Amino acid sequence: MSRALLGVNLPYFYGAYGHDLAPSLRFPDWPVDFDVMKAYRPMLEAKAIGLDAVRIWLCEGAEGMLRDAAGALTGPHPMLLDSIKMLEEGAQLAGVRIYWSLLDANSASRDGDTITRSILVEHDHAARFADVVVRPIARAIDPEIAVGLEVVNEPEVLTEGCKDVQPVDLPTVPWEVLGRTIRLARQAALSERSDLLITSGTGHAFLPDLWKSGAGLTAVDIHMYHREGGLPSRQDLASYVGAPEILTLPLIAGECGVTKPSHDENALRNYLINADSRGYSAAFLWKLEGDLVKTDDKARPFTVVGEQIHTELKTRPEGGFINDL
Repeated sequence: MSRALLGVNLPYFYGAYGHDLAPSLRFPDWPVDFDVMKAYRPMLEAKAIGLDAVRIWLCEGAEGMLRDAAGALTGPHPMLLDSIKMLEEGAQLAGVRIYWSLLDANSASRDGDTITRSILVEHDHAARFADVVVRPIARAIDPEIAVGLEVVNEPEVLTEGCKDVQPVDLPTVPWEVLGRTIRLARQAALSERSDLLITSGTGHAFLPDLWKSGAGLTAVDIHMYHREGGLPSRQDLASYVGAPEILTLPLIAGECGVTKPSHDENALRNYLINADSRGYSAAFLWKLEGDLVKTDDKARPFTVVGEQIHTELKTRPEGGFINDL
């Protein structure tokens, strides 16, 4: 019996957004408290719940990149590459795989991150990022452990469609500009790892815009925050986007979260069931810390929802992943 690869979001460790794995390019004085043994623990917790993969962010908030005196990017920080290797070792020990994510557009929209914005908007910066940052990261990734490489999380937040909810008053970015940046990164990554899945996770409502932007993605990644844990089928997405190739491409639900404060108590569990029945290659619950594992208790026991997910997954068959992810 085939089933989806089921995982959970572990976007940044212990609340250290933008400086958990390597120094922040925006705030170089921020500490980096990366501890390999502490980083292993959440991956072991995910496996103990019954999940087989984690989604981890690498360059959110302009983390883990270097630049010269003129402001041009020169490559990934050596500490970021070391962290990738250590996390891969931890993943092997825990028995999970990793879905890597590079940039987070929310940082540019929400936090006024001019470095991330320049990469996403300006051609020269995008090309430089692809050449000196994406290439070495793709080269460093172990393809046996990687589920895929996401170029940018939720690019739609910079577009006209999200203008009303952008906290920073800046010009919106056309989809074709974002598509160009993603395409350059995709080409760079595939030049190093030709079999790596390249994605950009977006809210499902914006998938037609992303798909027509020229990004040339090799897999589909949608983000869903549904009150009852609903997921659109492959057929619905292909029809909605007008792209029949979605029927056969790997389909990932990169973020499966709940609407707050009101949602069905079984919503996260329902995502797991729907991922199988609707033909998804993988689905990642949002998120491990706080939602499935209690972080205000040093013992970090499962939450009520974490116990529910654990119980559900104990009855599921091993392996048989769709699309051989």
